[in-house]
Amino acid sequence: MHIIANLEDKITAGEVDIYLSNFLSYNIISEKEAKLLKVATSDNVLVVPQEIKDDLRANIFKNMLLNIVD
Repeated sequence: MHIIANLEDKITAGEVDIYLSNFLSYNIISEKEAKLLKVATSDNVLVVPQEIKDDLRANIFKNMLLNIVD
């Protein structure tokens, strides 16, 4: 929960990958959850103007984490 509260309001796809790698290393999330988070926050899915892409990615990432992390 502390990690989620401290996430920035903008996050890049590369930063998502780093978080997911860390979460997997510490067994915070499963491989399946990591794959879903990665796909949902990928540039291929976020078909919006570049200037709002990282904001949207951060919102999606935070909300998904809140719903899968106990």
